[in-house]
Amino acid sequence: MAIKTPRRGVPRDFKMGAAEFRQYFRLARTYLRPYWLDALGLVLGYFIFTGLNLVQPLIMAPVLDIAIGNQSIFEVSPTDAQLDWNNIDLNNLGKFVLAQLGLDSLSAWEIISILAIAYLVITILLNLINYINTILAVRIRNRARVDMQRDLFQHLFGLSLDFFNRQQSGELVARLEQDTRATVSNLESVARNVIVSPIMIGVYGFLLVNTSLQLTIIVIIAGLLQFWISRIIRAPVRRLIIKQQNVMARAGAYLQEMFSSARVVKTFVAEEYALGRLKDELKGVYAAQMRYAYLKQSDAPLTGIINGITNVAILFLVARELISGALTPTGFFLYLYVGRSVLGPINSLVLTYNAVQQMLASEQRLRELMGQQPSVRSGPVVPDAFREAIVLRDVSFQYGAEPTLNEISFEVNKGEMVALVGPSGAGKSTLTDLILRFYDPQAGEVRMDGRDIRELDTKAYRQLFGTVSQESLLFNASVAENIAYARPDITRAQIIAAAQVANAHEFIEQLPQGYDTPIGDRGVLISGGQRQRLAIARAVVRQPQILILDEATSSLDSVSERLVQEAIDRVIQDTTAIVIAHRLSTVRNAHKIVVLDQGRVVDTGRHAELMGRCALYHELATLQFGETEAAPVQG
Repeated sequence: MAIKTPRRGVPRDFKMGAAEFRQYFRLARTYLRPYWLDALGLVLGYFIFTGLNLVQPLIMAPVLDIAIGNQSIFEVSPTDAQLDWNNIDLNNLGKFVLAQLGLDSLSAWEIISILAIAYLVITILLNLINYINTILAVRIRNRARVDMQRDLFQHLFGLSLDFFNRQQSGELVARLEQDTRATVSNLESVARNVIVSPIMIGVYGFLLVNTSLQLTIIVIIAGLLQFWISRIIRAPVRRLIIKQQNVMARAGAYLQEMFSSARVVKTFVAEEYALGRLKDELKGVYAAQMRYAYLKQSDAPLTGIINGITNVAILFLVARELISGALTPTGFFLYLYVGRSVLGPINSLVLTYNAVQQMLASEQRLRELMGQQPSVRSGPVVPDAFREAIVLRDVSFQYGAEPTLNEISFEVNKGEMVALVGPSGAGKSTLTDLILRFYDPQAGEVRMDGRDIRELDTKAYRQLFGTVSQESLLFNASVAENIAYARPDITRAQIIAAAQVANAHEFIEQLPQGYDTPIGDRGVLISGGQRQRLAIARAVVRQPQILILDEATSSLDSVSERLVQEAIDRVIQDTTAIVIAHRLSTVRNAHKIVVLDQGRVVDTGRHAELMGRCALYHELATLQFGETEAAPVQG
């Protein structure tokens, strides 16, 4: 965060601290605004809590006077008429309280009885109000965290696919879980200390200054020393917090990766290797946590030592004031009590400052994510249908330094089945990503119905498509929920109809709970062929106007391939389809076949035409169909 140069005469550290608190309160205001009623109740509760706390020493003052036999509190002197809020101190506080409460005419036993009952009532009220404040604070904190997680999730899924390609999913989960928790973890304690501590310091300081300016200077010096210690450790604490959170996020990402890859780990008998990697990650976490602990926890003993020195200094000076007659015995005890009590709010403010540093460190990591901008931005035009054609004109694209696609041109007319074929790495999947507008080409354009798709609303445009990929990713939910994913308006009849089209209804009916059967994480409880057929059902349940099938039959056994292929043949009959074929038998009847190699279009035509003139297609067909079925290349 950029900090402006402070004005002359204003300490830079003070300006930096004020700027950090403003940054914190901007964050708090953003997420507290929806719950302003709870927040208002919490603030009111803090003021009442503070007031009740401040009443306690007022009750103690006359009790102390009575306990030590100070009869002057029952006597009326000429100076009593001038006794008011401007000139009270700890020496005459007991007499002032009795006068204000109208108890100075009562006996000592009556006064003690009344004040003891008052003290008990205040103690009960303090605990009740503290409980209510705690519940309100927890409600606000948890709601704010949920809102923060929702906003971050929404922002992340508003980013383009290239962002997720660069990020570890486990680290994003850690940011969403750990950083949001840390950002609001001390929200209510900071608010409480910012409200309560200054009031208590002000009231106690007023009594201390009125009683003895010399002694109060000692207390002020102690407070300044505590602030100085927090200033010294502030910057390194925040750096260490960020480093600790980074290594914890990496360790979490590694754990998530291992759990999701359990089959691979066991297949390669890599349990010991995985454990060794985890030990290295956890060593980094431990080292970062200990570096943070050494510095962060040094605050408490240093502050404790300063408080101890201050308490001893106050004891000696107060005792000297008592012996010299400047303090009454009641003033002596009250000054020890109030002097120690004022160090508590001062210490709370120092701890609050450090808590803000911790929250800002987490908030900084979240701000980095929230500052990410999508590389693919939605356009203003909302398409309602696909009417004519998708046209690619001189499209070029690269992920890094190496070009992936070079000047690709072809078109997909409405009602056509267009097949993309070519060796691995030819750019087939990248082309479908560009058509779906997961990325924008560096050169050329993709147009639908005569309009550049960059002008179209991205969500409305993608809703025209249904997609089945080579590896169908299903969710840990029921069969029906997977087919109707993200479409709560889909009826059970539509789900069943889609399953029948996808050749999936028969095996679904044989599952233990039919369409309500859970299929496990990523669909691990059903076979690969069954997963592909569910993916096809999911793609066609909302009757998309364009289907993209990305090697949907690869890696399947012959029986599963036949069932999936039958489903594909059925769903593409009356729609527009773009098919990436691992097996050329999939596309022999395509209206158009686009042959790709090394990111370029080698040839375009129908199967019979390409067999006669395209050497690459002939080679692919020969390898797939066998020499007896492949016609020789003409010329």
